[in-house]
Amino acid sequence: MDSNKTNKTTANLTAEALNDIETLTIIQVAFYTVIAITGTAANLVLCGALLRRKHRSTSEYFILNLAITDLMTCAVGIPLDIAVILVQQWPFGAFMCKVVYPFQTALIAISVATLTCMAIERYRAIMTPFKPMLTARVVKITICAVWCLSVALMSPYVAILKYEHDELSCTEAWQRDNHPRVFTMCVFLLFYSLPLCVIAPAYICIGFRLHLDDKKMIRFDKRQGAGNRQFHKLVRQRTKTNIVIVKTFLFGAVAFALCLLPYHVMWLWHDFGNGDQWNHFYDGLVFANALVYFNSLVDPFIFGGSVIRHNWRKTCAALLLFRCLNISVDSRRNTNRNRSLRQHRCDTLIKKPCAKPSNMDFEYNTSV
Repeated sequence: MDSNKTNKTTANLTAEALNDIETLTIIQVAFYTVIAITGTAANLVLCGALLRRKHRSTSEYFILNLAITDLMTCAVGIPLDIAVILVQQWPFGAFMCKVVYPFQTALIAISVATLTCMAIERYRAIMTPFKPMLTARVVKITICAVWCLSVALMSPYVAILKYEHDELSCTEAWQRDNHPRVFTMCVFLLFYSLPLCVIAPAYICIGFRLHLDDKKMIRFDKRQGAGNRQFHKLVRQRTKTNIVIVKTFLFGAVAFALCLLPYHVMWLWHDFGNGDQWNHFYDGLVFANALVYFNSLVDPFIFGGSVIRHNWRKTCAALLLFRCLNISVDSRRNTNRNRSLRQHRCDTLIKKPCAKPSNMDFEYNTSV
């Protein structure tokens, strides 16, 4: 009797555990799907808004690179994770085992490196305004160097990934017990701690500088009175633009730091503490991974809504309304152009102004 009761209790506990795991899996897949779809659409719109511009500023090149990185995360990285979660095995073979996880980690490295470059660029532009601005060529070379360096840093990780054909799994095959700790600490330092040690002081110095400049302009206005209003207006407008850009970049860096903090804390706890002994460690790790992907969803709304607000709205309208209805965004401009051509044709044929056409002219034009 006692053994039967024990077996029944064990069976009930096992069933409850399986139900909890299935519920967690459903929530995880649903959350990943929402992030993938919404993030892909938002980053596509942001990329389209930036690519529409013929002349892009230095900041917009970095924003475009970040948007492309987030787009690859939402459109490629997350769907691969969803497939592994649903199948509960590694269905992509040995080659993809060497590619997928390093690719996802490299995207994180590119994101944090891009945010660091943004902070340095803003620091240089505001703290040393008389130095020449970075050219588009220099920015493009910097972005290419970021990609190459991030991929190179992931090469050791490629070597330790091992595909088990019998178990259909892709796991890390470390040669020594301390190697996972070294890897976790390197990822934390290179892709989180050290970049934030550069980003935070840069924005602190920029904030103090903008605050002092604003005070100086207020004192200057009081001394000069009503004179040079146009000059004051231009300086204030420039300061306001700098504040908007700095706030946007700062929000992006803060969002990145907050979203990736639980991920690094969980793995540091796992490798340097006793996190693996906690019963809900897997649940916490699922939440931490979801936050990492959630950052790719937040970025386009931070950078798209503030820095390039005009193009953002115009591109949204083009994609959501005008493209669906096959109506050009510049239809009004084309209408005005047709009117100008019609006026020119009328002037050529009748040899007189057509600002106030007669009834006969109106009928002739409409027939044409």
